[in-house]
Amino acid sequence: MLKIKLSEETKFGILFVFSLVLIVLFMLLLNYFIGGNEKTSFVEKEKEKTVIVTQVKENSTPATPPPKTVVNSVRDALKKGNYSTAYIEINKVSKSSPEYEELRNQLAEETQKRKAPGVRKEKDASPSAPVRYFDESTPRKRSSDAIYVYFSEISGALWPRLCIQSFGKRPLGITGYTITADKMVIEITASPIKFENIENGVAEWYDVPLDRRGHDAVQAMLKAKKVTLTIVGSKGKKTREVTEKEIKGFRNILDGYTALGGSLEYLQINKPESAKAKQKRH
Repeated sequence: MLKIKLSEETKFGILFVFSLVLIVLFMLLLNYFIGGNEKTSFVEKEKEKTVIVTQVKENSTPATPPPKTVVNSVRDALKKGNYSTAYIEINKVSKSSPEYEELRNQLAEETQKRKAPGVRKEKDASPSAPVRYFDESTPRKRSSDAIYVYFSEISGALWPRLCIQSFGKRPLGITGYTITADKMVIEITASPIKFENIENGVAEWYDVPLDRRGHDAVQAMLKAKKVTLTIVGSKGKKTREVTEKEIKGFRNILDGYTALGGSLEYLQINKPESAKAKQKRH
C-alpha cells in the first residue's frame, strides 16, 4: 500500500476548509428551520388579522332603522284595533330591526286575544265544500244588492274573497263597477259574472279572490265618509249608496280573518288578475 505523507501545513489547510464547509451547512440548516417558522408564523398572523378585520366590518354594519312614519302607523293601527292594516304596514319594517320584533310580537299577542266578533260560520251539506265565514250583516241569499268581503277555509288555509251582487227583475248584463269613496273613483272591470234566476228576478254577482287592488278599494271605502256603488251593464246601470253596515262588515271580516290566523302578506306581491282598477283624484 502506498502511503502519502502530508505536511503539517497541508493537514491544517484541509482541516480549515472542512471546517468552513461545516459552518456553511450549519448556517443554511439554521436559516431553513428558523426562517421557515417565522414565515409560517407571519402567514398565520396575517390570516388572523384578515379574519379580525372581516368580523369587525360585518359587526359594524348596523340594521337600517325603519321610518318613524311606518312604525307610528303600525302602532296607531294596533291601538285602534285595525289588525288587517297593521299586518300590511308591518311588512314595510325591516325584519332585522328591533322595532320589527317588538311590533310583530305585539300584533301576535293582540290577535290571539281576539276572536272573530260579528262573524258567522257556514258549512254546506257537501263534505267537500269549504267552510265559509261571513259578517252577520251579509245577506244569506242572492236576492238582494250587496258588496262584502268573506273568506273560506280550505285544507286549514284561509282565503279572503270580494263579492258584489245585484238583483233585479231583468238582468243588467254587468260589465263593471264604479266605486266612489269621497273623491276617489275606483273602476273595476267585472269578469266573470255569474247569474241565477230566483224569486221572479235575476241575481248577478261578481265573486273573486281578494287581491291587492281589491284590498285597496276596501280600505278606501273604510276611510271614506260617503261611498256610492254604480253597477254598469250592457242593458243599463244603477247606483246606490253603500251602507254603514256593509262598511262595518268589511272591518269585521278583515279583523276576523287576521284573528283566526289568516295572513295578508301575499298582498305585498300579488298582482290583480280578474279585476282592473283605475284610481283618479279629482
